[in-house]
Amino acid sequence: MAHLSEVLEEIHYFQQLIAQSRTKHFDYLLLKIVGTDTIPVVLLTKQGTPLRMTDYDTAFTTCYFRIEKIAPKRGLLTVSFLRPVMIEGELATLEKVNKRATIHIDTLSGVQLLSTSLLSANVFIESKW
Repeated sequence: MAHLSEVLEEIHYFQQLIAQSRTKHFDYLLLKIVGTDTIPVVLLTKQGTPLRMTDYDTAFTTCYFRIEKIAPKRGLLTVSFLRPVMIEGELATLEKVNKRATIHIDTLSGVQLLSTSLLSANVFIESKW
């Protein structure tokens, strides 16, 4: 079984590949196909529960993150927060925000990938009146 840091590095690599790959004739084709430069993840604690972090500046808690940087030799992972947008109790979309945090990888037990469509979903909220 791969070490968690290797898995996180691979996710980060593919995220960079999506954002930086250019073709001769189609520019950033991969980014256009995927629709976002972010692979959203849920990080699992040693207890097997989703890691939750709070942005006290904007008063929201999330368990959804984007991998920004990984330093496997130091055992550190830097993530940015993804703000969940809930509609009628269901996760409708995720919004990128500027809040970041650094986590010790050894406090984690796993990672769960989420669909990139959660970041490119168009959500329209209509008034009931």
